[in-house]
Amino acid sequence: MNELPDLTRLTGAEKDALIHELFAQVITLTAKKIELEARLAMNSRNSSKPPSSDGLNKSKPKSLRMSGLHPKSNRGQTFGP
Repeated sequence: MNELPDLTRLTGAEKDALIHELFAQVITLTAKKIELEARLAMNSRNSSKPPSSDGLNKSKPKSLRMSGLHPKSNRGQTFGP
């Protein structure tokens, strides 16, 4: 179907068939869109792709240090006899 048919000349059954055909295409294209968006969102952190395939939009590596926590200091303590 490349052109919009003249809807005034279609019977009710033909219009119903056209609606079903178009609805099937919407479902197929929606599923394809979801698949393509999922593939686009993949990078080396959430797939088996190598890091070199991430391109220039790489996310910065996250620090393994716990933020906001400081080691306890020994201030005020004296060492000695």
